[in-house]
Amino acid sequence: MEYKPDTPSRFNLVRPILAGGLVVGVALGGCTKAPSERSFIPVVQPRADNSRVEVVTAVQKDVDHTTSQPATVHPFFQADIISKVSGYIEDVFVDIGDAVKSGDPLCQLSVPEMGKQLDQIHAKQQRLLAELKRAEAAVTVAVARIRSSEAEAEEAASNIKQVEARLVANKAELKRVVGLVERKAVTIANLDEAQASNDVSEAAKISAEAALRSAQAKKEIAVAEREAAQAEVATAQARHAESIKEGEELDAMLQYTTLRAPFDGIITSRSVDPGDFVAGISQAHGLLRRPLFHVDQQSRLRIRVAIPERDASEVDAGDPVVIQLDALPEAPIDAVVTRAAQRLDPSTRTMLAEIELDNAEGRLLPGMFGCATIIAATSKDAIVLPASALRSDAEGNPYVYLLDEEDRIVKKQVVVGADDGHEIEVVTGLAGTERVVDAFVGSIEEGQVVEVVRSE
Repeated sequence: MEYKPDTPSRFNLVRPILAGGLVVGVALGGCTKAPSERSFIPVVQPRADNSRVEVVTAVQKDVDHTTSQPATVHPFFQADIISKVSGYIEDVFVDIGDAVKSGDPLCQLSVPEMGKQLDQIHAKQQRLLAELKRAEAAVTVAVARIRSSEAEAEEAASNIKQVEARLVANKAELKRVVGLVERKAVTIANLDEAQASNDVSEAAKISAEAALRSAQAKKEIAVAEREAAQAEVATAQARHAESIKEGEELDAMLQYTTLRAPFDGIITSRSVDPGDFVAGISQAHGLLRRPLFHVDQQSRLRIRVAIPERDASEVDAGDPVVIQLDALPEAPIDAVVTRAAQRLDPSTRTMLAEIELDNAEGRLLPGMFGCATIIAATSKDAIVLPASALRSDAEGNPYVYLLDEEDRIVKKQVVVGADDGHEIEVVTGLAGTERVVDAFVGSIEEGQVVEVVRSE
């Protein structure tokens, strides 16, 4: 709700009361008179034999039920600026009263050891990166050895096939020569030659099979080397990633050496100077940690009102409210309740209600004090009498004097509601058509016949 200076208000003179179980008016300790200070008081007058009275008739109209309570002005947002890291104040960029934008630097801390730690982490990252590259190279070498051993195994397998083919041929030749020798068709020398060729083929087969087994063994070794190198790569990658994370965390901590405004606002407090040592949150355990700055957002404000228990159930968001600040007595502010807590504070038995106000011109300041009159409910077509027509007995119970058709006094107990000092709502006891005796000089009693001098 926008601040409107010099706006007239029809609630400035409202003096509500509590009656008939309906919550109306203000709590004791509010901004207006207590319920005991009613517009009507016990009448004790010297008795007169002949009384002349004036008569009024009740009217029906809408009556507002209000509660008037102290109101205080608060920033819409406010923040204490505390350092997360420890260090010495190198420079201060703002002072009290300065307007800042979100993200503006407020001061700069000097933390040389953090810079050295970052250099160490960068060196560690380079070393771990070299280890990672060596492990990756070892994987490449192992893969090459696997391929080489596979090629050797293929070659050995091919040799075995060739040797086996020759061996089959040599065995057949040996068998043929043996037959020829038995028939004395060839000499023993021919048999020896065939046997030698067969023996050579068998030896070649054994050698080829050994070469195959050797190639297979080399492959198994190369596979194991590759797996070991891959494990080294994974370890090196993890360590390198961890060092990168350490560097990022330290970079993030270095960002905290520049304290910045969390939102647009005004610097309302500064407690540091260049050269001061500031203890960070992690190192301030057990120490008195003071805020370095306090920032208020004042372009929009919160008006806070403590609603007493008896009125709390009647106050809701959207209820009209008139705010009268002590610093601006001629400028009441029309607004609406923005929100209500819907819960009582057990220590005060009050409910917090807030009214938001635009303050672009900056005329209102946090900490200002005043009174808020909230229209909590409205009685439609309520019966209303002039305040002068109501009286109260010694116990404070309200009543009125009525006139019957013979102008005879009839005392009638009533239950009253809202009272603005001029008119009072009659909740029960009247139909609205009765003739009611107005204020008079003298004394009358029930059953007395009086003279009507004026009738409204």
